[in-house]
Amino acid sequence: MRCPCTAIRRVLMKKGNYLIALIVFALTMMLINGSGILISMMAVVGGIMFRGVGGLTDAYNYLMDHLNLFSALTYLPVFVLFGLWYYFAVTEREGIRQSAARVRKNIYPVSVLWIAVAAFSLQHFITIIMTVINAVAPRLMEEYSELVEGSGLTEYSVIWVVSTLILPPLTEETIFRGLILRYLRRAGACFFVANLIQAILFGIFHMNLVQGIYTAIFGFILGCFAKRYQTLAAPMLLHALFNLFGTALVDMENAFLPDSVLTALVLLSIPLTIFAFLMIFFRVGEKKRQPQIQTGQEEES
Repeated sequence: MRCPCTAIRRVLMKKGNYLIALIVFALTMMLINGSGILISMMAVVGGIMFRGVGGLTDAYNYLMDHLNLFSALTYLPVFVLFGLWYYFAVTEREGIRQSAARVRKNIYPVSVLWIAVAAFSLQHFITIIMTVINAVAPRLMEEYSELVEGSGLTEYSVIWVVSTLILPPLTEETIFRGLILRYLRRAGACFFVANLIQAILFGIFHMNLVQGIYTAIFGFILGCFAKRYQTLAAPMLLHALFNLFGTALVDMENAFLPDSVLTALVLLSIPLTIFAFLMIFFRVGEKKRQPQIQTGQEEES
């Protein structure tokens, strides 16, 4: 006869994964803000040491003129910490070869095409969401536009690639779809509930109501991609392409396309998004699937 204490202990350990998911999120918020404050303080101290009181202004101006560098330095320690966490909690247990094999088994060349189409259509679909927000709360939209203009998102350079297309997708997918979603599933939450929770937390993470709304929606979709492809490589790719299309591509469209074409792209984003999702979830163009590698990833996603 099984001891009731053992059963209770197992239930408590399982439900404890909710607490771990919360700890991951809390640490993320603390580190992303704390590293930014630390970098700012180091810049100020360094400026004062080398330039005296005038160095304070120099340090501030330097950071404001190099926001992409500031963003990269802010994300780097967060990525290192949670990258190691994910490695020891997931990858090492599963095996690097097994993880790599799962990527090869689940992501085909045509998968990359459909993910790119999804990123393109979603980026334009976001415009519809932004239009609705602007109609309901124009002041919020104005504040968000000012935030974007001063963020360095369109200051293209090598460091921009790192701070926009590499570090955020790697870091945020590892944390939200890699760790938080995983721990919520381990705690016993069904996929829909776990995915919804991590998506809401993803929206809160951006600390801006306008951005929080569309990133929560996007975060839910990213979670679906993690489940569909059974690897973080898919949401990481979607995330990176989404960021690319939302900056460089949008700038090119605004520079070269007339308003009528831009409006058409936004309207076409709805059927195009549906089309891309159908192609992805019905596995159109993929080879006949072999028996999947049985891993903990499949059970928890």
